[in-house]
Amino acid sequence: MTPIFFSESSKNIGGQELQLLEQAVGLKAKGYTPYILCRAGSRISQEAHKLGLNVEYVPFRNAIHPPSVLRLANLVRRHKPVAVVCHSSHDANLCSLTVHTLAKVGLLKPRPMLIRMRTYQPGPAKAFTYNQMFDQTFTPSQALKDQLLQNSGVLPEKVGVLYPGIDFERIVAAATSALPAELDTRLNDLQQRPVIVHAAMFRVEKGHSFMLQVVKALLPRFPNLLYVAAGEGETRQAVETEAQRLGLLKHVVLPGMLNPVAPLIKRADVLVMPSSYEPLGMSQIEALGLGVPVVVSNVGGLPETVQSGITGYVCPAPHAPGALDTWVQALTTVLGEPQKARDMAAKGQQAVVAQFGRQSNINGLVGTIQTPRLGRN
Repeated sequence: MTPIFFSESSKNIGGQELQLLEQAVGLKAKGYTPYILCRAGSRISQEAHKLGLNVEYVPFRNAIHPPSVLRLANLVRRHKPVAVVCHSSHDANLCSLTVHTLAKVGLLKPRPMLIRMRTYQPGPAKAFTYNQMFDQTFTPSQALKDQLLQNSGVLPEKVGVLYPGIDFERIVAAATSALPAELDTRLNDLQQRPVIVHAAMFRVEKGHSFMLQVVKALLPRFPNLLYVAAGEGETRQAVETEAQRLGLLKHVVLPGMLNPVAPLIKRADVLVMPSSYEPLGMSQIEALGLGVPVVVSNVGGLPETVQSGITGYVCPAPHAPGALDTWVQALTTVLGEPQKARDMAAKGQQAVVAQFGRQSNINGLVGTIQTPRLGRN
């Protein structure tokens, strides 16, 4: 069995972390021995154990945290992975620094391939990061790759697009799982309809506050509307406080992180992704895989997953002029014409299964790992 490392420094879990686990499980089926490098007590460590994956703990305080460097150096030299696949900033920088240093002083030969899964680019791309620190960087969408290449110093051959691989069969099976009793009771209440689901980490760019404004505007037409926002994150308490201020508490449910989230999505009348920044997004793909209607923002890679007016609706991002009115109109159409919306979602189901099949992602990653890279020793 060939060892391979997957690193993740986040304590929480969302689409990026779930994708890491999908990759690890997929490579395990290909004969690799994956190790998940993460913080002790993190959500991804819990999920990795459930999947029977090897877990090694690294503090990942920052990119030059000495105990993390020593811990990682020990793990790399002990297991000798063929590649280190990094998923977040702290772990990516620390892994690159450690591996390059060990190789330079002759303590690691051959050195593992360094692969960066770049799902977020908050500012201008730095050429050194992409050209020197990693052998290959993958983005989940063409939109994010184009953003990185706006810096003409970034070598195009160092950046590729690797659409996430999604196990649609597993999602369909998981959609039959039980939900927490309290949430299940709310969803079984036929007096609380229609149901809008938002499955995303609670961060400013995910648009939860904007959705509260949309919900408030929809209430005159749909007075029993229920908005269910599943996830964890830094803005959750602020969103709950805002819902209370707007008098929306009986229309808003925040059940926390649900894994799997598929049974919630399956029971939605529509899934929303009102992001102001989104390199690709996963929830809307999973929703279409379940035949559930979607409305998403016109940002980043979201339009690569939904054909507006054909498989769903693409609306202006929350910060764009007229966004609120456009979102209210789109959701009014979806919720007011449910059969038409379901027919569109059925077309979307065929499209995403073809575009985001799980095996294509795994094959792309394996192909990269097995391709010789000049300059590695």
